[in-house]
Amino acid sequence: MPDEVLDGPCGPWPLDTSCCPGWPADPADWSPEQQAAAEIATEVLWRLTAGRYGLCEEVLRPCRKGCDEPMPSMSYGGGGLLRPVLDNGRWFNRPCGCGPSGCSCVPLCVIDLPGPVHDVVEVLQDGEVVAPSGYVLHRTATGGRLVRTGDECWPECQDLRLPDTEPGTLSVRYLRGLEVPTAGRRAVGQLACEIDKLCSGSSGGCSLPTGTKSVTREGVAYEIVPPGSWPETLQAHMPQVWAWVQLVNPQRVRQFGAVFSLDLPPAPVAARYRPGVPR
Repeated sequence: MPDEVLDGPCGPWPLDTSCCPGWPADPADWSPEQQAAAEIATEVLWRLTAGRYGLCEEVLRPCRKGCDEPMPSMSYGGGGLLRPVLDNGRWFNRPCGCGPSGCSCVPLCVIDLPGPVHDVVEVLQDGEVVAPSGYVLHRTATGGRLVRTGDECWPECQDLRLPDTEPGTLSVRYLRGLEVPTAGRRAVGQLACEIDKLCSGSSGGCSLPTGTKSVTREGVAYEIVPPGSWPETLQAHMPQVWAWVQLVNPQRVRQFGAVFSLDLPPAPVAARYRPGVPR
């Protein structure tokens, strides 16, 4: 499967359907209408909360250079090699790619993972699974650092032309994003329940007004979008769901801000996969 950019959630959020009697707890037992209702409810709340929540499985193929590679164009009088190093916004000339705090001039045994990082699913090196005892994940404010333990380091380079099941390759499969909180699970469960009622034509206790927009998903066609926008509909008919949206996105932004530095290398590109879809 090629790398994919998804304009939407990777899959349905976990649903708390305790307020929806008769909804199966196991997603494998959902009807096609319930599956579609869960996907639609997830996308509505994912967009209303600026895509902040939900876990996506990503595969990173890291390839880096060791800090002790020679750079003939830079040297000092003692015969050693100098390299420019950016540390806390200042440039230093160092004998290797190490900061002023000090470290050895050997390749660092760390892989930086773009975040937020929820958990590491699997690491493959030379096509073989690396035991979880062979690495430690340290979460940071912007991502995570996967540290190799023992007397080994991660390989400096790999052949990106080969699949990660072959020798000479390295890949990290991990879950990226923020887990949906308890209130969010309850909100998406309530919304999915009401969408399912609207689809089935249930007149008893449905909170959503009759819609007029036709939607087709996996061969199931029905009308699900109420008159007016989703924010207006939730405010008027599902105040509990709207209260959670307002709590986590009070300014109603479409995308949360991020800071980029021109002095730092771009984050590695990872392939993004929907849960349950093979690579």
